Amino acid sequence: MPAVHMDITSPGERIARSLIEDTSALVSPPDVCLKINELVADDSTSLEQLALVVIRDPNLTARILKLANSAYYGLPGRVDTITRAVMLLGMGEIQKIVTAVCAVQTFSRLSSSVTNMNSFWRHGVYTGLVAQAIARRARVLHPERLFVAGMLHDIGTLLINKRFPEIAQSVIIEAAGDEDRLHTLEQRDLGFDHALLAGMMLDSWHLPDTLVDTVYWHHEPQRAQRAGTEAAILKVADAVANCSGTGSYSERIPREQVADVSLLAAHGLAVDCTGEELMDEVDPQFIEAIYLIVA
Repeated sequence: MPAVHMDITSPGERIARSLIEDTSALVSPPDVCLKINELVADDSTSLEQLALVVIRDPNLTARILKLANSAYYGLPGRVDTITRAVMLLGMGEIQKIVTAVCAVQTFSRLSSSVTNMNSFWRHGVYTGLVAQAIARRARVLHPERLFVAGMLHDIGTLLINKRFPEIAQSVIIEAAGDEDRLHTLEQRDLGFDHALLAGMMLDSWHLPDTLVDTVYWHHEPQRAQRAGTEAAILKVADAVANCSGTGSYSERIPREQVADVSLLAAHGLAVDCTGEELMDEVDPQFIEAIYLIVA
């Protein structure tokens, strides 16, 4: 049963579902990602159990230790074991790192001539950092999950760009850097959009329902069933990233686009900051984060 409501009578939705099924072998989640998410969802999981799963993957182990010892976290002393990393960072942060690293490795297989993968992951990381910053300011529980949502919110575009390159190129040009407009154009020309595809892919990864709902409705947070607040945070973070230049999904930044944070107030979030202030907070973190997670 899908985590979000999807109209199975819609021809566009049926095409989208068939795309997910056809691509499932190419973008199936690594076992370590599935197991980590399963363990974190279980309240009885111990730090030792989590560490034992991570150390089975040497590449992931190296990435986590590199991150734990970076200025990005600023932990006291050298972290030389996964057990200590898990203890210092916590399960939520470890889950964030594992999901982000696995996603980069997996979804990069969907690269195409239409997609600039460097720009794609820059946008994802920047959006994730802004979403996490907003969540912390608003005292939303487990803000690291908003980073994951930001990282993965546009993965549906990778599939559209790969399977429908001519349509993808056309709507990208017509959208002229406006991602909300891109979302509308995809629905017009394809019968579905990148947010729906992303929600379906994350659902097939058995990621938490709130994460699926957040990504699925990040262009229309008022329609989210489980995660309206998180979807609103993601929508604002997406707009901030697209206004930043550094984290824009497109090389063209619409002149009229403004990173308006007022949407947050409609969801009861008291966040006293502007889009520019969020950029100032995120910019110093961005260079190290993109290098550690994507490189």
